[in-house]
Amino acid sequence: MPSRTNRRAFLRAVGVGAAAVAMPAGTRARATTRRAGGEPFFFLQIADPQLFWGPLELWKTAIRHANRLKPDFVVVCGDLLHRAADVAKLDAAEDEKRARAYLDVAKTLDKGIPLYNLAGNHDVCNEPTPETLRWYEKRFGKLWYRFTHKGSFFVALESDLFKHPAGAREAAARQLKWLEKTLGEASKRAYRHKVVFLHHPLCLKTVDEKESYSTLPIPIRRRLLKLFHAHGVEATFSGHHHKNAYVRDGKLELVTTSSSGKPLGKNPVGFRIVKVYPDRIEHKYYGYDDLPDKVVLAPAGRSAGGKGRE
Repeated sequence: MPSRTNRRAFLRAVGVGAAAVAMPAGTRARATTRRAGGEPFFFLQIADPQLFWGPLELWKTAIRHANRLKPDFVVVCGDLLHRAADVAKLDAAEDEKRARAYLDVAKTLDKGIPLYNLAGNHDVCNEPTPETLRWYEKRFGKLWYRFTHKGSFFVALESDLFKHPAGAREAAARQLKWLEKTLGEASKRAYRHKVVFLHHPLCLKTVDEKESYSTLPIPIRRRLLKLFHAHGVEATFSGHHHKNAYVRDGKLELVTTSSSGKPLGKNPVGFRIVKVYPDRIEHKYYGYDDLPDKVVLAPAGRSAGGKGRE
């Protein structure tokens, strides 16, 4: 099952029940696909609410805007919480408070809007272990998964296992094997689009840049890029960097989205609106003060126009 926050997950957390070439800012991903027709839709990509480094009120604001805009779904690309990045410094009691606060707000999202969570390094630690991974799964759901929506195919990954696999090698190997199999199976079907969500960006400026704190190591980056190209992935959406960044690699766009809780650059606090048309994907980052009253989807074959905000 996808890692979508629901009433059962919330009750578990509170102890009541059981148990994805640098480009200009805002450039929109556009790609033709094998399958025409179909209903356009939009979703929200939120990154790094990171409670309580990022204020709880900003997470509440994100959910209020989601309820107002009524996307088809919401995806949060990691760092739901601001747990210690070092396993030795984890505070169990404080972590439970953070998880409970996140889920308390998440359950106010309209029940008709699925919420898909991803793990970040402040959820499972910089160097995840089987124990930190289980802690996350118990409260927020699966670490990696797939889902489909209106003819498009989506994959959510646990990128800490790509960044620092040493402490959980078995899980890292299982995820990679699952990803190869899952994308291979998806290639046999006529999905309109294939999109990947993850916490860490593969890169920020060029696909061959050096590894940094924000990006994935070059060997796994190359392996993922080869896999994504081979199976027609059109876009990845990530967070972690707390700034917006855009990279184009052939038909693949790599989109990094700033923080909804604690931006570290000039980007305002906000999130990304992603519009999915039969023949293309468009996206734009909005600060909360600049969000539209309503998301308008362009008629078939026409672009909505406009530029994104860095």
